[in-house]
Amino acid sequence: MGSLDLSRRRNNTSTGWKQAARINCIVLILMSATLMGSLIAAVSQVGSIQRALFFYAGDCDNGNVTQVNIALHLLINVVSTLVVINSPSRDEVNIAHLKGSWLGIGVPSARNVFHVSKFKTLCWIVLLASSIPIHLLFNSAIFETDHRESDFHLTIGTEEFINGGIFYPPGASLLPSGGGLLTPLVLQSNYGNEINLTDYASKGSDAVKNISATAVNAYNWKRLETQDCKQEYISCAGLKNHRSLALIVDKPGGWVRDGTYESPIPNIQTCLSLNRSPFLIVLSEHRLTDRQQMWHFKSNQTKLWDQYVPSNESNHLFFDAQCTMVAERTQGQPIGCLNNCMAALTGTQYHLYDPSIANFTVAVDVSDWGYSFFDSNAMSFLNDSDGDYSSALQPGAFDLSIQYCLAEPLDRICHIALSPALLMGTTICVIVKSCTAILVTIVLIRQKQTPLVTPGDAMASFIEKPDTVTAGLCTFGQGDVRRALKDKNAFLPSGPRRWHPLQKRRAVAVPISVWVTSYLLFVIAVIVCASYYALAYDSSRGLWGSFFESDQNVFFQNPFTFLGGVITANGLQLLLSLWYLAYNNLFTRLQMAREWALFSEGYHPLRVTDPQGEQYATYRLQLPYKYSLPLIAVSIFLHWLLSNTIYLFISTGGYYGTSNFISGAKVDSSLPPNTAIAVGYSLYSLMTLLIASCVLILIPILPSLKRLPPNMVNIGNNSFALSAACHVSKLSHAVKPPESAAARSSTEPSRSPSREGSRAGNIEMQQLVMTRQSSSQQSLASERLVDHQSQEDSDEQSLFRDLTRSEIRWGVVRMPPEWHSEYEREGVVVEHLSFGVRGDDVRDPVRRRLYA
Repeated sequence: MGSLDLSRRRNNTSTGWKQAARINCIVLILMSATLMGSLIAAVSQVGSIQRALFFYAGDCDNGNVTQVNIALHLLINVVSTLVVINSPSRDEVNIAHLKGSWLGIGVPSARNVFHVSKFKTLCWIVLLASSIPIHLLFNSAIFETDHRESDFHLTIGTEEFINGGIFYPPGASLLPSGGGLLTPLVLQSNYGNEINLTDYASKGSDAVKNISATAVNAYNWKRLETQDCKQEYISCAGLKNHRSLALIVDKPGGWVRDGTYESPIPNIQTCLSLNRSPFLIVLSEHRLTDRQQMWHFKSNQTKLWDQYVPSNESNHLFFDAQCTMVAERTQGQPIGCLNNCMAALTGTQYHLYDPSIANFTVAVDVSDWGYSFFDSNAMSFLNDSDGDYSSALQPGAFDLSIQYCLAEPLDRICHIALSPALLMGTTICVIVKSCTAILVTIVLIRQKQTPLVTPGDAMASFIEKPDTVTAGLCTFGQGDVRRALKDKNAFLPSGPRRWHPLQKRRAVAVPISVWVTSYLLFVIAVIVCASYYALAYDSSRGLWGSFFESDQNVFFQNPFTFLGGVITANGLQLLLSLWYLAYNNLFTRLQMAREWALFSEGYHPLRVTDPQGEQYATYRLQLPYKYSLPLIAVSIFLHWLLSNTIYLFISTGGYYGTSNFISGAKVDSSLPPNTAIAVGYSLYSLMTLLIASCVLILIPILPSLKRLPPNMVNIGNNSFALSAACHVSKLSHAVKPPESAAARSSTEPSRSPSREGSRAGNIEMQQLVMTRQSSSQQSLASERLVDHQSQEDSDEQSLFRDLTRSEIRWGVVRMPPEWHSEYEREGVVVEHLSFGVRGDDVRDPVRRRLYA
């Protein structure tokens, strides 16, 4: 079985739970003051409790914003993790025993909530209720915003254009931004935002000013190679690093409106796209060329276009447009990027880049970038129209070969923001928690009600001041107690019982109800994860998206306000916290079973909250480090994993702030206009969380299969069974004679009073006599084990105090002759099981012998 962890602090100068309670109160007071100060400062900055305060700004791509955000949330998680202790006092345990019930020792127990005093129950409920909003709100009171622009200016021209070359708007394509005089909507929506042709006639118009600004400034922009440029503007995800774009075309000398060009005889692909003539397919084998004019204007069209683009002048501008890219979301699909200049960039009449489309002529993942500015549909329309364009537009006349791009650098600034509304809710909860904690601490200290936090605390209390209700029941385990006390009117039979060695595993130390409720919670969590996974998983595509927070993951279709998104994203964090508490509770119970069992195999000191003598301090983290540190690591990992699995997504800049991304989006006045709020989740992270959860819920089963030593009763965390095992013998070498104790008491008047107080003991005996005077529990064995009530309680506690401060073992101990004389009348040999020190020669119980 091993040995107890004796890395303890002897002669600890701490004051146990009182010091911990005071420190807790101080931390809560400081936290309340800090939050209140932050709230006042935030409201004074923005002038309203409803508006968010953007208090930190940084480059989105250098990681500073994310690092600061993580650091702040780590601080939040540290200060918001508070332990609500519902450990009972000895008085509350005594009352429960008198009523035929028991309380939980050493682990948080819902049973204790309604068996302790009404004051503690009310305070416990207040502390719990104030903790829930903290878990839901505090983590999102500080949040990070993404930023992506949506508007950009597109210019297509030659290298001479950016070096002072002559240009004539709208360009050699004669196509205004948005399609101008083109009537089909499919063309208008893929060549930029709509601009009237007449706007290009005035040098003072915004359209001409934008072109002139590009001609002057583009030379200083950042050069992008074609593959990078296509990745950013065609296979797009919002404008993150660059904004306006100039495509530099391989066209020395520019374009002449009435000029000619060399055009190859249409190849097989072009023929198929025009009229699918088999005859032309054969001719495609001959690479012949012909000289063609770009435009064949009708006689009445020349005058119209002469006022914009001269007929015989070189024009180094081909096309110019104001463009917009926005995010589009479809249920169960990755986020798409709608670019209303897609036709100008690819010659294909689609808003959305989709490489699976057969005739999508521009491949993003290759360096070559060549395409026909007008696709076959556009040329067919132009050739068949009676409008202002040619009636004989030739294939190949508008083929473009992009050499490189020039992109305007964009300062992409992300922010860390504070929500005063969430901070106010959190602050109120922390203040309520602080006041409650201070009140509880003051009341408990004044009432001198020491909580029995650990099994060692309870053992010391029951040994120093035995509970008469449990006398003579030393062989009873928690199973016996539970079965006997199911009927509140039943009494436990006090008397000798034959010893049967325990042939059980550690799992029996955890009640079946705890196993069932814990694993029910685990299964619910797994089902929730599996449901989210099944909702978005597409068997034809497999897993997709990113492991971390990303716009390429799945998003809920529902529109959210900021508060609604916070509750949705953090609701599962609350479920995970409950999951972890149940998980930790199982390990704590299994470790308690091991710790208790070791007292049957050797001499060990008690683990208490306020150590004296050989006693040692309880674990800082409730469990030995070899258990607590891995469990804390598991908790951190799961919370981090869950934060990547489901998260609140907030973005400014306009790319996400349209109905294409959020259908029926709700306006949130606390955030800037065009701010998108969504809740997303990652399939990869969700799958990892699902696998990790399934593995983790199997781990407690492994230590539960280890066998318990046969020479120990199984008490679990049952206060009644624990009390029954702690009726020690007065013959122990650690027991002080009564007169010696009295003498010591007279010479040490300043010794602090006992933990439980004498008044409670007198009341308990009176209640016992009144309610159980006809019970068999009032046997002579019970009277022999406990001093007469007329003796001072302080003397009684002094009698056994040294034993609790020594290394002790549980087993067969010697009892006084008068104790044995009670059972000798029946002609049987009866012995007693309890704790003793090394000098008491504690022995293992023997199979089928009688013990009482």
